[in-house]
Amino acid sequence: LPPQLNLDRMEQLSNTEKIKRKLPPLDEDQMSFNTVYSAQANTLPLPRSIDEIDQAELDKDKRAIVLTGTRNPFNIVTVNTAWEELCGHGREECRGKSLGELLQGPETDANTGRTLVSKLLAGEQVDSLLMTNYTKSGRKFLNSVSAGQIVNELGKTVYFVGVLSEVGDYNHVCGDEAVQLPFMA
Repeated sequence: LPPQLNLDRMEQLSNTEKIKRKLPPLDEDQMSFNTVYSAQANTLPLPRSIDEIDQAELDKDKRAIVLTGTRNPFNIVTVNTAWEELCGHGREECRGKSLGELLQGPETDANTGRTLVSKLLAGEQVDSLLMTNYTKSGRKFLNSVSAGQIVNELGKTVYFVGVLSEVGDYNHVCGDEAVQLPFMA
């Protein structure tokens, strides 16, 4: 199993100089992904290395970011404040749960989720995959998901990182009536 993210260690790292480790060079597809993603989001590209993960820095990022394990059911390791605000789930309550458990609902397309996972497991980056998800309160939202791998100093994938960007109000984008699911708090 991949090592678990030690949040205490991350806080210590944020107060000290980070160790720079050489990562394998990006291939053209990855460079293209990072360039396109950065231009679209007008922010830094997805983190690629475990050394680039720092909870305080994640919380400063305005993008909704989630880190998961690399094995099914891809349990959440941590999220940032923007993710908490978008999805309605607190960091502590979602840690150890799967994204499907928290965000899927009746209109979430399982095939889209399988496509996302297949690409990640094959070592590919995912850019702007549209998914229908649900907040904790049951509000349906359409989001664009970008995802990639987090590697350790040996280049081994130890986490997956995902960025959710709400495309807009689902009702405005899709024209459906609002859905409030009775089983969601």
